[in-house]
Amino acid sequence: MARLGRPWKELKRELLRNAAFREAYEELAPEFEVARAIIALRASRGLTQEQMASKADIQRPMLSRLEGAKDIATLPTLARLAAAIGAKVEIRFLDRQNRRLRRVPPIRVAGKSAMAMRERVRQAAVSGSPKS
Repeated sequence: MARLGRPWKELKRELLRNAAFREAYEELAPEFEVARAIIALRASRGLTQEQMASKADIQRPMLSRLEGAKDIATLPTLARLAAAIGAKVEIRFLDRQNRRLRRVPPIRVAGKSAMAMRERVRQAAVSGSPKS
């Protein structure tokens, strides 16, 4: 009996032999890492996409696009998703060998406080002085 398809690992291995494909695949790695992280966080809490989206105050189709790596999440959206399940977002800068860069602290993004800080900065820019 003829096989209609072949396993993804086999196809991926074949495609990665092509230098142009490999370069494009590697460029997309961060987007796929974010998508996998969102899925893992949601699954670790036993939430459906509908429940997670509701807690983060986003639409379920948007969460689906983020989990499918079809859209790229903004930092505020990532912060809202993390806050919805009691987590935080941390961004690290690495060198090309995936080693942490010295003297570059990780960036931590929290849900509502990050949005509040951005609003204070925006208000300060409009008024010329920071709001307390």
